[in-house]
Amino acid sequence: MQIPVRALNSVRIQAEPGLVMSAGVSTAVFTATPLLLSDVIETFDVDLAVAGFLSGAQLAGFVLTSFLAGRVVRPSVRLFVLAIALLSLTNGMSAITDSFQLLVAIRGCCGLALGVLSWLAWAGVFGDPRRMGDIAVIGPIAGLVAAPVMGVLVDAISYRSVYGLLAVASLVPLLRIPAFGGTEQRPMTKRARGGSPQAYALVGALGLLTLGGSAVFVFSGVIAREHVGMTATGFSLVVAGNAAAGIPSARWNGRRPWPGLWIVMTGVSALAITIVTNQVAFALFLALWGFAFWFGVPAAYQTLAERSRYPAERAGDAQAVMAIGRIVGPVIGGIAAGTGSFVALGIMGGGVMVLGGLVLLVIEQMPRSPEATPTPTP
Repeated sequence: MQIPVRALNSVRIQAEPGLVMSAGVSTAVFTATPLLLSDVIETFDVDLAVAGFLSGAQLAGFVLTSFLAGRVVRPSVRLFVLAIALLSLTNGMSAITDSFQLLVAIRGCCGLALGVLSWLAWAGVFGDPRRMGDIAVIGPIAGLVAAPVMGVLVDAISYRSVYGLLAVASLVPLLRIPAFGGTEQRPMTKRARGGSPQAYALVGALGLLTLGGSAVFVFSGVIAREHVGMTATGFSLVVAGNAAAGIPSARWNGRRPWPGLWIVMTGVSALAITIVTNQVAFALFLALWGFAFWFGVPAAYQTLAERSRYPAERAGDAQAVMAIGRIVGPVIGGIAAGTGSFVALGIMGGGVMVLGGLVLLVIEQMPRSPEATPTPTP
């Protein structure tokens, strides 16, 4: 259990190690969904459209808490510990339930914990490029490490073993419980007046990115196994490649120009993986997706922070709207994939992502509105 702590101590990070580790565990939980979906479909004998609700329920919980957290609570050790405990409990329960309906409900509760942990991590670093990079880079690192392990477990045992592993891994952040400052909440009335049109448009563009991206990515494992001919282990290595490609772009500390262009690139990649049948090409496009995503999203966050009057509050809004996109995406994607046409899924999902990128490109060229001057949190 000390290995993750020692690994973080060997890397120069400015963000709280406990928050970095919780962000990593959260990423591992989200990474598990496309890896486990084929096994879950087979175990419970449900079709693709119904299976999409598994991801949707998890993200419904995520959007609820990530949207409300910044408005009704403030960061605290108690909140952090409760979220970690709920995350571990729900992953453990997911490993033993024999009802698909109950599994969906449990994943919804899991999403509640994920939303709190995501808000705690991003609200504390929003607008600080270096610390945002610390939180951003842990996502692809966690995916790189976790995906192959989970793929082997699925092939060798079942999806249940993965949820069991996640239940144990969820407790690791308790080894370095972060310290939280006592910031005072502003009244809700000020929050309602705190936005700018450009900031809300940027939040909407990020929502389009996750709507289209989740529609394709959550079914990427099914595409890989049924359309490209990969095993679960083989696909897990491709997911690891997707994560590895995102490490240098997430960790990049220089300028991040043209975030909209990188988001457009993710949409093109999403379409490509539904078209190609060659395993190498599939892996390359998924890697390109990872690189472009982790370069473009932190850049979009920075643009959002620069054009928001209250950056920390827009952080919660962005996470919530992106989560809404992730809720709707798998449902729409399941319907599109259920027609038997993965290409139709790619056109729909990739097209929506490209649209989000184009919105970003337009806003980047607009002068900053006066009401968007960032206001420090008291």
